[in-house]
Amino acid sequence: MLAGASSCALNERRAPARAAHSEHDRTAFKSGSGPLDRYFREQVTQYVRRRVAACFVALASEQRIAGYYTVASASLLLADLPERNGKKLPRYPTVPTVRMGWLAVDRAFKGQGLGVALLADALERAAHPEIAA
Repeated sequence: MLAGASSCALNERRAPARAAHSEHDRTAFKSGSGPLDRYFREQVTQYVRRRVAACFVALASEQRIAGYYTVASASLLLADLPERNGKKLPRYPTVPTVRMGWLAVDRAFKGQGLGVALLADALERAAHPEIAA
C-alpha cells in the first residue's frame, strides 16, 4: 500500500498503485533517468499488451503520474533454493516467482518516500496474488 508515502500528494484514500492504462498521460513523466523515462513512454504499453509485464502507477491528486513500477512472472529452479526452503515446497522442477522490472519516481515527487511505497506495493501484490501462480 502507498500509506508510507504520506507526504506525497497522492489521492485522498492513499490507494495502492493501480494498473497503468492508455488514458494515463505518460509524456509528462520525468524521472531524470533517460532509460526509465523512455521505457515508460515508448515500450511499457507493448509489454503489457503482450502480457510480458504488468505496470502499476501511483497517481498524484491531479491525476499526474507520480511513479511507476513493473513486475513480471518468472521461475526459479527448485534445486537452486536453500534446502530448508525447498523442503516446504511441492516437488516440481521450478518454483513460480515474481520479478521486479522497472521502478521510477517523477522528479517532482522524489524524496517523499514514494519509491519505498511503490516497492512495498509490489511486494504486497507478490505476497497476495489474485490468482495462484
